[in-house]
Amino acid sequence: MQRFTPVPVSSAYHLLHPKPAALIISIGSSGRANGMIAAWTTPLSCSPPLIGVSISPRRYTYKLIKESREFTLNILDVNHVKQVHFLGTVSGRSRDKLKESGLTLSESKRVKPPHVEEALGVLECRVEKEVEAGDHVFFIARVLEAYAKPEVFDEAYKPEKAKILLHLGAADYVTISGETIRP
Repeated sequence: MQRFTPVPVSSAYHLLHPKPAALIISIGSSGRANGMIAAWTTPLSCSPPLIGVSISPRRYTYKLIKESREFTLNILDVNHVKQVHFLGTVSGRSRDKLKESGLTLSESKRVKPPHVEEALGVLECRVEKEVEAGDHVFFIARVLEAYAKPEVFDEAYKPEKAKILLHLGAADYVTISGETIRP
């Protein structure tokens, strides 16, 4: 019988990965948008539609979300791994990393922060509550709009077509295999 290997509790969250590498975009009082990659996102409620995202107060995007109370959550595919890694490792405090990424920003329907055209799916969100969570802040946000590319989504993502980029840890990413398994 295979025994378990110890995992440091400071790295226990790795046991919950892979998770989608979501591009979180917000906009500050200056009007300039900034984005970061967050794998620590989760649905919280269907009615009302709430999601949560955990962000470190050290991040520039955290500051913008605190100012605007809005963000978009953008799901990208494997074709954008270089942009995702860039957006997840470079700060936007002193540079326009969204512009540098080459992704196409588009006006959102109900929130000021833009979304990216290359996304497979987009959630437009408004923050309702913040919870201090150790070295991060957990933003609880209401989903005001949600839309997806029809070729990859029909009530759920089509795994054979939607090659969602999942963050495994550090600079490692994976995608789902496309094999649907049912009981």
